[in-house]
Amino acid sequence: MGELLGVFAAIMFGTSHFFNGVLSRRIPAMSVAVYSQAGGAMFFLGWALSIFWTQGELEPMGDQDFGWAVLSGIGAGIGVAALYEGMRKHSISLVVPVTSIVSVAVPFILSITVLGEPLQLHTAAAGVMLLPVIWLLSRPSKQTSHPNASVRESRRDLFAVSYGLIAGAGYATQLFALSQITSSTPAEPLLTGQLVSLLPLLTLAWLRNSTLQPKKATLQAATVGLAAALAMAFYLYATRHALLGPVMIAIALYPAIPVLLALLVLKERLSRAQALGLGVAAIVVPIVSLAN
Repeated sequence: MGELLGVFAAIMFGTSHFFNGVLSRRIPAMSVAVYSQAGGAMFFLGWALSIFWTQGELEPMGDQDFGWAVLSGIGAGIGVAALYEGMRKHSISLVVPVTSIVSVAVPFILSITVLGEPLQLHTAAAGVMLLPVIWLLSRPSKQTSHPNASVRESRRDLFAVSYGLIAGAGYATQLFALSQITSSTPAEPLLTGQLVSLLPLLTLAWLRNSTLQPKKATLQAATVGLAAALAMAFYLYATRHALLGPVMIAIALYPAIPVLLALLVLKERLSRAQALGLGVAAIVVPIVSLAN
């Protein structure tokens, strides 16, 4: 059950990142990040209010859950800002896989070294298969023959990887912190983290004099933020029904979603490497869905 929820979370994460990545090419990435997180906050606020209306009260949030929620929000704010800015300036097929590797690898390692979770055979096999999947999905579909192209592309790739590393570190912090929240009805901690994530984003927007005036595209970003919030809820409940390690392997499959959507929505063509990566990903999914 937990691994399956992790797969659902990966689908929602990948979908939200793709559409917000497309929006970040039409409007400032900071606006996309802010309105996306605000949309997610509205989702969690509605969830909390629905619990209050049906039960008459919310479960009090303990100090530990509050601390983990704040930490998750800080990580999310950094991750969202770096990811959308990276997707705006560089190739989505490079920034997203690097982000995925870092954001999954860190919590996965912590689940073994800090939480003491056992490393199961099917989890280890899926993790080994996952690395070539992410690498294959990041391969470009076309090659250029311009004599100076390789130098320019190398520089662009270096900056793209840098954005991916920063975004991955932010998301790794968020995902690990969320996995430590223990409230039986986590709407309040999730709402707290979502609101905290807006603080670094609004600070960056202020420092860069970015305009945040509502437009049609920003409202679309807020709508996409609902999908990202739903992904977080799926992920949190996944960590309660399975070990963190297998759930992180499932989450790491989300780079396949932007590639598929680029094929279906943007009519991009897959390279042979990307097609092979999708094929291997189709094998990894049932492996991570095995019961513990």
